[in-house]
Amino acid sequence: MQQAAPSTAHAALAPFAQVEALVNTGVQSVLANAVATWQGCEPFGVIFARGQHEAFGEVATGAIVCSLPLVCVPGLAQGDELVVDGVPYEVAAPVQPDASGWAALQLRKLGGGARHG
Repeated sequence: MQQAAPSTAHAALAPFAQVEALVNTGVQSVLANAVATWQGCEPFGVIFARGQHEAFGEVATGAIVCSLPLVCVPGLAQGDELVVDGVPYEVAAPVQPDASGWAALQLRKLGGGARHG
């Protein structure tokens, strides 16, 4: 029995990728509670939260977390600026995508006397 060519097998998986993209778009449009821009791109919806965040077993109060699909910010990295609802923030930790292409970014507010560097 002859096996299918790799490109044919890969193409068979493409419908799942299309469904995943559709689900991600739905999640973004329904759950977004803020609007972000990055490097002058079109605005896009994000899930923005302030509060407690646990990292390495310690709770940091006042943590700012922004969840978004990385397709909206290709190449975004720690130290980059992301504007959320008109307020500039710095990506404060390495960007670590999940399996679906989303990331929960730790942000630090820029300006207003805040130190960064």
